[in-house]
Amino acid sequence: MRYSVILFLLLTCTSVFAQNGAKDILDKSAAKIKAYPAVEIEFSLIMENKEEDIREEHQGKAYMKGSLYKLEVMDVVNYYDGKNIYTYMPEAQEVNLKNPSDEEEEMLNPTKIFNIHNTGFKQKLISNTGGTAYIELYPNDLNKNFIKIGIWVKTSDSSIQKVESFGKDGNNLIIKIKSLKQPTQLPTDSFFKFDPAQHPEVEIVDMR
Repeated sequence: MRYSVILFLLLTCTSVFAQNGAKDILDKSAAKIKAYPAVEIEFSLIMENKEEDIREEHQGKAYMKGSLYKLEVMDVVNYYDGKNIYTYMPEAQEVNLKNPSDEEEEMLNPTKIFNIHNTGFKQKLISNTGGTAYIELYPNDLNKNFIKIGIWVKTSDSSIQKVESFGKDGNNLIIKIKSLKQPTQLPTDSFFKFDPAQHPEVEIVDMR
């Protein structure tokens, strides 16, 4: 019994230190990105289910400025102007305009991926070797459709390399960051809003 209590205390202390280490690492990553007036990101989006031997990979690009973003992936362009989400589907020549729900914001908003650790998660530093720290986030809300989120960080420059969501149904979502930089020219706010004048042939479906 005494051995079990000591072991439990050691595990608890280790967990506390790991959580603090995880937060420190991720806070540095978030601070680095927030220091940019705007960010341009190129990434790979991978949808994977190992049991069903499914793997789809798509290339994407995201632009962020404060809370505004433009996300291009899977032949769809999502704009967020701070109030509305514009989902532009070029092949269908259609734009869906709607107010974002909390769930949509969580799924679509690339500005949240770099600060996700501070929004309802327990954090644990799993490993920190070879210049890469691997951190797992466990949701406080157990009704989420994923078990955990894994984040890989290059410790030499605090850059996030990869983020993976481990789904309860075996469907995993992986984002690999290929490049992250400040745009050559700072985009205006209008860059993050769909402009119907540039696409007069497109039907706008207002779902607000």
